[in-house]
Amino acid sequence: MTKKRSYKQRPNRPKHFGSAVTALILVVAALSFLPGKNGHNQSYQKTNTTTASQSLNRSKSAPRPAATTNSDQDLLKIKWDGTLDGDIVHINQNQATFTSQELQQTFPAQSGNKLRPTNGLALSALDSLGRSGQANFVATKASMDAVTKRPARIPESVRPSGWYINDHFTGSAWVGGYHKNPQVNLGGSKQALWNKSHIVGYQFFGMATMVTENMTTGTRVENAYPGQLVPEDDIRNALKTNPNISIRGQVTPLYNGTDRLPQGVHYMAKSVEDNGKTLNLNYWIFNVEPGVTINYQTGDAQIN
Repeated sequence: MTKKRSYKQRPNRPKHFGSAVTALILVVAALSFLPGKNGHNQSYQKTNTTTASQSLNRSKSAPRPAATTNSDQDLLKIKWDGTLDGDIVHINQNQATFTSQELQQTFPAQSGNKLRPTNGLALSALDSLGRSGQANFVATKASMDAVTKRPARIPESVRPSGWYINDHFTGSAWVGGYHKNPQVNLGGSKQALWNKSHIVGYQFFGMATMVTENMTTGTRVENAYPGQLVPEDDIRNALKTNPNISIRGQVTPLYNGTDRLPQGVHYMAKSVEDNGKTLNLNYWIFNVEPGVTINYQTGDAQIN
């Protein structure tokens, strides 16, 4: 049975007040990862919890758009409907398309290789244009339990394509330019438009994920609201509930031409030992923000 859960919060259990409080705390935590005014300080701020919770509940009840595709490039042809609910599209009946061989991959660590820094995580090198690519992983409860507390800041040296405007790629890093991160209205509060968005979430492998190769320049919506926190929370909850399984995941940022910003990410995950009975998902997540026009070529944005 496919597990379909829309947002990063635990299921509502009206008869148990403690569970409801826990869900609200998780929502507040998810919405608190906001960049500082200079775009480097990934400090945590509080959000209007009442408005945010109401918005999440409305979106949770809304049906997800769906599409059938034959390749990742087909995902770039899907049109966003302009709403928060339309930010995530269920692909191919929300069923991951791993082959049996891909489902059994384990990605053992390779000493001294930052693309294979820890067991279960495989990153791609930056492409010739300095853009991050596909990441593959196998998450387990043990890998999550080994994660240390996340630092208050993502290092300035972790700099994905599009994070600065008018910069250039040296072949190994982005240099020059300037960062522009306007505030937008979201969840009843002002929030920074741009996040350094993990391709594979910190909660699964910790510090090994804090590298440019595992980051994109993502909108607040793409990164967390609802965004990638939806599948990340599905995976986390599946592993906590079923600690003896592992989850095979794949996240692929997709770009148009020479754009510096991805149009979105293709996120698939499937439980290995039971062939997807515990968890099976296939999402296309748009890199968009309501009320904002984005220049994906340069990273600039205009508040409408």
